[in-house]
Amino acid sequence: MEWYFPKSLEELAELLKEEGVFIHAGGTAIKEERIKSAKRVIDISSLPLNYVKKDGDIWRIGATATLSRVMDSLESDHLLVKALKCTATTPLRNRITVGGSVFLSPLWSNFMGPLLALDAKLNVVGKLNGTYSYEEFLSNKAKFQGCAVTEVNFQAGGSTCFFFDRFARTANDYSALTVTLGFSMKGDVVDEAKIVVTGCKKVYERLNAVEAGFKGKSLKAIDPDRLFDDVKLEFADKPAGSGPYLAEVARVLLMRGFDALASAR
Repeated sequence: MEWYFPKSLEELAELLKEEGVFIHAGGTAIKEERIKSAKRVIDISSLPLNYVKKDGDIWRIGATATLSRVMDSLESDHLLVKALKCTATTPLRNRITVGGSVFLSPLWSNFMGPLLALDAKLNVVGKLNGTYSYEEFLSNKAKFQGCAVTEVNFQAGGSTCFFFDRFARTANDYSALTVTLGFSMKGDVVDEAKIVVTGCKKVYERLNAVEAGFKGKSLKAIDPDRLFDDVKLEFADKPAGSGPYLAEVARVLLMRGFDALASAR
């Protein structure tokens, strides 16, 4: 096994063209079988990617920034901070990096729903070079094999209000599902809605029909029961509960999220 320590993104991109490479940063996702099968390990800790910065109205988060650094850098009520507070434990958040969490997108990271609701974009290098939406990345992961995520970026603040919640058996348990709602408002009227449920059989669901039902309406004039009654989510049975039970929990959290955002206006 050969180890490489690239000092530039150009060098990283060249190394990623080789077969059998394995990227190392925080190290929390390393499994023995993956290390044994890797021919080359690329340690990206020397790259200038450990940052969380606001660039105009865009938040930019480098791939080697830890979850703890993200929490310390964003506003305390930011959607990502709310999600990361219930992700892993403090010692692990001090090691887990954003790049690995986004590229692997495990449900326990709680990243998926918030980043989709934020319309996040990813900068990647390797066999592909450029900026891609996080949703495109999730919908076609095979396309991004041989690539590394170098940055996650999304719009800052604005007029969007967010809600995030998750369902798990205990505080430190993996999330069985997460629910994220985001409303971009013009006065009292919803200009755009983002509603995402993760952990279902399709990994995640964007509730496009419900989002359309919110658009152009005042929150006070919306009947959420009617909108959410039409939602048909499918979950596999999990330790946290049966599929039908988790679907009902998701609906309860969606209603709770709407009530929380509506009452805050």
